[in-house]
Amino acid sequence: MNFKNLLLDLVFPRHCLGCKKEVPSKQASLICEACFDKIILNSAVRCHICGLRNNKGVCKNCRKKTNLKIIFSAGHYSDPILREAIHAFKYHSIESLKETLAELMVKYIKKEHLENKFAGSILVPIPLTLRRRTTRGFNQSELLAMEISKYLNLPVANFLKRKSFSIPQAEIPDWQKRKENVSGAFILSPSYPQFYRFTKPIKRMILVDDVSTSGATLEEAASVLKTAGVKEIYGLVIAKG
Repeated sequence: MNFKNLLLDLVFPRHCLGCKKEVPSKQASLICEACFDKIILNSAVRCHICGLRNNKGVCKNCRKKTNLKIIFSAGHYSDPILREAIHAFKYHSIESLKETLAELMVKYIKKEHLENKFAGSILVPIPLTLRRRTTRGFNQSELLAMEISKYLNLPVANFLKRKSFSIPQAEIPDWQKRKENVSGAFILSPSYPQFYRFTKPIKRMILVDDVSTSGATLEEAASVLKTAGVKEIYGLVIAKG
């Protein structure tokens, strides 16, 4: 350890978000290796509408109720280490956690052998309003998408724009009110190539976000992309609430 890192550790001690033990300043992650390995990854998939477990995602009975094929989630928000990490990343602007959380998502993708399913896709982060992005300092979904793209060699495109400021979904417990809260919140970004609209539709896009509880945010974003002619739309999040 060099003198600079030693001084940083003495003045600004850093602690693992899991076990609370100090971590050296030269270590980018705020989760030690032991705690990272304790985070339980999800297995298989469920229909995000009715919860039925299957290997296809949305079940036959729910297909007409959604624009999403599947919502893939690396873990569950009830996991204390994962919840603490997401909260620190999202609400305390600890940007360095983007690498750790993206690594967890990629670990899940590899465990579930999803690389082939994702091949040829475009990663589309869920956008923030300018107000919220300015307050936070970054869009956490965009940072995650950029990190994931390094592992999977997939392009990232900000094809959506958030046009309205709404109450954070985490503050709304009721499913119907969550849905109403994000209704009409997204539009196509000016960066969306016009020739893709119906004449040359993109086959597959993956919406990237941090947490999905009711799925309302992902559904609203997916409806905009579906209207623009995208054939298959998936959701990919760190955790399911």
